[in-house]
Amino acid sequence: MQVQRTIPLLLPADEDLRRTLAVFQAVQQQLSAPCFNEGRPLSAVALQRACYHEVKGQLNAQMTCTAIRLVAAAYQSASSHRRPPQRPFQFRRRRALFLIGQRGRDARLCPDGTLSIWTVAGRKRLPYRVPEAFQQRLAQAKTIDSLTVLERDGQLIGRLTITLEGPDPQPLPGADEAARSSQIVGIDLNETNALVAVDGQERVLFVSGKAVKVRNRRTAKTRARLQRKLAARKAQHRDTRSVRRVLKRLGRQQRHRTQTFAQTVAKRLAEWVPAGAVLVFERLQVPPPEHGQIRGKALRRRLALWQRGLIRRWVEQQAQERGLHVVDVNPAYTSQICSRCGQRGNRRRHAFTCPHCGFQEHADINAARNIRDRCTVLRGSGLLSTSPEARADEAAGKPLA
Repeated sequence: MQVQRTIPLLLPADEDLRRTLAVFQAVQQQLSAPCFNEGRPLSAVALQRACYHEVKGQLNAQMTCTAIRLVAAAYQSASSHRRPPQRPFQFRRRRALFLIGQRGRDARLCPDGTLSIWTVAGRKRLPYRVPEAFQQRLAQAKTIDSLTVLERDGQLIGRLTITLEGPDPQPLPGADEAARSSQIVGIDLNETNALVAVDGQERVLFVSGKAVKVRNRRTAKTRARLQRKLAARKAQHRDTRSVRRVLKRLGRQQRHRTQTFAQTVAKRLAEWVPAGAVLVFERLQVPPPEHGQIRGKALRRRLALWQRGLIRRWVEQQAQERGLHVVDVNPAYTSQICSRCGQRGNRRRHAFTCPHCGFQEHADINAARNIRDRCTVLRGSGLLSTSPEARADEAAGKPLA
């Protein structure tokens, strides 16, 4: 199985490459208004037919077509996420996409350790450096697909997209062996206890997200205070750059903190599960934390800070690299059913008690067992492992912690 990954490259401060990024950005900005088309975005083919003759000559033909496809893809992505554009997009960041592939069209990694790349001043060879943590992954690359160069804080950084050969997932446990399989791992994602996993041998992996939650909440309060201060300054026509700089820095720190935590949790889970494991998640249908979708400002803020989607995404990437299966099950009542007798119990915050059999357990561990058993029962019955989706009211009503 082939998987795509991205590794960083550290590039020198070359002025010709900087000018190439500026020209690429200008071409995208020039294409944005025609692609918007008064709220009816054009496709990549339609945009190329309408505007190629207007922007050609600033870049080479391949990179001009790449800029056209990227602009059209930005509008298509906004529409597919149910956020149709209301005005033309502004492409403010200096970045450019260089295709590599088998032919090395726009860029190529040379055997002598240099990067051959197209610039507005012609083809150039530049030295580059790969961080030590990613050198082995680059050596294992089956193909090198593309290079995205961007400018951040005056430094040029490359993002190299490569294709790796990963192991094929082992066959799922059959209906006759699902009941005794120890490879099925139930995973419960929560707000405070970020990840709780239980495998078939009753081993438990418990990852707390309380520290990250507290720091993100503190950062959110600081940002809210600064935004109120910025709004007051704007009302007095005294807009200050320092407040905006601090807001950007705090937002960047929070994103990096959440991203690092999600990556760490996913790697811990991938190293903890047995070989050939089946990772079972709940198929939650949580609406986006927007006004009109979820009632309550405090709940919307909590959902916005919940890193469930990031953890799931990084777990799936780890599963691809290690040949693991990822399946979904119906989330209805997984936190309310007793994992021993199957009857409805009582949950009080992190404590679960069953009034029928007297079973007591941590609520998240009980939920993880129910998620695992739900997949086991479905496999044992011969039905599909992925059950029908829960109703929106059932999925949204599941406690977050």
